Amino acid sequence: MIVAADNLTTSRPSVRRAVDARDEAFISGLCRDLERAGATWIDLNPGFLPASRREETWSWLVKTVEAASAAQLILDAAEPATLELALGFCTRPPVLNMATAEPGRLGPVLDIAATHGLEVIAATMTATVPLGAEDRLALAALIVQEAQARGIVGERLIIDPMAMPLALPGGEAHAAAVLATLRALPQVFDPPPRRLIALSNLVTASAGARADFAAGPFLAAAFGAGLEVVMLDATNPELMRLARLLNVFEGRGIFAPGEFNS
Repeated sequence: MIVAADNLTTSRPSVRRAVDARDEAFISGLCRDLERAGATWIDLNPGFLPASRREETWSWLVKTVEAASAAQLILDAAEPATLELALGFCTRPPVLNMATAEPGRLGPVLDIAATHGLEVIAATMTATVPLGAEDRLALAALIVQEAQARGIVGERLIIDPMAMPLALPGGEAHAAAVLATLRALPQVFDPPPRRLIALSNLVTASAGARADFAAGPFLAAAFGAGLEVVMLDATNPELMRLARLLNVFEGRGIFAPGEFNS
């Protein structure tokens, strides 16, 4: 299971201040901390940027993170044109995040991925997120069809079945649907896409209620359902310890008790 750190987002006040101030030491230090913690992918999300600041901000951020870390970058932007802009500053192949099943985003993002031979994350949503697994799988089928038409098959396509805040009304149904979708994807598609969840979405506060305690159990359940990539807070030592242990169970590591007792 690949661990992708979601910490480098300007929704975190400390990161926003660092990006606004072009604080290279802070961003570089954060990247090194994430890598030491065990993240092998880092999501870059500077949020919405006015056109006057977009190019310079992405240029600075990509160059700073590439210099500080060997991790694979995930370029995270809602607009296909912004993804293409940010891609121009990369010296290593990134992952594109994210396409959705909306026509205005799906085709253009897949076109960029196809042209440059990149991996791409696509979420099973349109303007809204469907409640059930069947509707999520229907959107996944549309995404897979469009990706295959562009030569994007197998592991280059990463499906995100969209974890939603557990504290929302209906959050339990969304959580169950995400797990069902993870289990179903390799049964429905051949070759199967990879499967990703954004774990932090599950524990986002809703109406003042938080569900942080649910992150670890849900990660374990998702792993059991076939999860291959998890996007999470890599500065959370309990979650990172769990991620390492799950990889041991998968035969991708050695159990050293001292590492897990610290």
